[in-house]
Amino acid sequence: MKLLVCTTEYFPHGAGIANVVYNVVKQLKSMGVECTVCSPTGPDIILGDQTLIQKTGIGGLLYYWWQVSRYFKNSDYDVVWLQNPFILTGNPFKRCLVTMHSTYYGLSTNGVGTPPFRLYNSLVAHIERYCLTRMPPNTLFTGVGQPVCEELKKIGIEGDRIIYIPNGVDTRLFRPSPDKRLLRKKFGIPEDDIVLLSVGRLTHQKRPYTLIEVFSYLERELGNVTLCVAGKGELLEETKGLAEKMGLQKVLFLGYVDDQDLPNLYACADYYIMASKYEGTPLTLLEAMASGLPCIVSDIPNLDSVRDADCGIVIDFNDLSVASANIVDYLKKDHHEPKINARNFAKNSLDWEIIVGSYLSAFNELCAR
Repeated sequence: MKLLVCTTEYFPHGAGIANVVYNVVKQLKSMGVECTVCSPTGPDIILGDQTLIQKTGIGGLLYYWWQVSRYFKNSDYDVVWLQNPFILTGNPFKRCLVTMHSTYYGLSTNGVGTPPFRLYNSLVAHIERYCLTRMPPNTLFTGVGQPVCEELKKIGIEGDRIIYIPNGVDTRLFRPSPDKRLLRKKFGIPEDDIVLLSVGRLTHQKRPYTLIEVFSYLERELGNVTLCVAGKGELLEETKGLAEKMGLQKVLFLGYVDDQDLPNLYACADYYIMASKYEGTPLTLLEAMASGLPCIVSDIPNLDSVRDADCGIVIDFNDLSVASANIVDYLKKDHHEPKINARNFAKNSLDWEIIVGSYLSAFNELCAR
């Protein structure tokens, strides 16, 4: 099988989508699938401009996908795998698998961000609907979460063309460690504290302010607790400022953590915490589960894997006082079973070998058409 993969980001440049595509492609190549990857940074074909995408958003996205539609006008690939595409006209692909990692429709309807961002998301959601509903009739769609699949239906995609394929995780790389104390020394984390870990971009979507406000209550009530925040983003400095203003002594801002160090960072934590307002299926949550961490997450649809695995607690972060009190109560309990549940769910349902098998089935279905 000759597979063309078109994505706006690819490892090591980018974040969630880049890592998902990289891991799927790596597995497919090991299975004998001939993969060609096109992105603004390669590795096989370079189109578009990553800086333009970062600075202009939809302008850079439309430019990239316009170049893709022109460059591959006469291509002979068996199947094309597209990530969150914005092809306005001239789609040259007859057999496509479109993977949606999230939707602007979802961002818009969930009211993510400040008023200017909400207006932007609403406008882009209309462009997204136009592009997706005009994909060739043989196109199949996958959503990385069941709610994403529901969003696709609301956008106008027929249900029989939509497949649920979650993101995956390398369960051999991300795993529990028997010696948390030794690992904590590397990151400057107190050896005997209860350690909560947050990993991801600091953006309005992730609500880092909420984490800081909740943690102020935890620090006051528990004392021996540390919050580790790993990641960068446009709200990093403002979030640091809020922690300083509130006089918090045990918030560690680790900044960007190299991929090689991430498994050890998860392994030295006690809990994973995520206060996001909207998500697709975040890789960081899956990595935390594979590392055997009980998870404290927002009560939003795409984080349902925590309920499915029975490996944590789901919190309504809209009421900070109730949320904080519930988290304190949860941290005081024994969590041996949730740790085991998290690890087992990741190994048995989310390992990349399992997920790639689902993608290969979808590609084979398209080839048979």
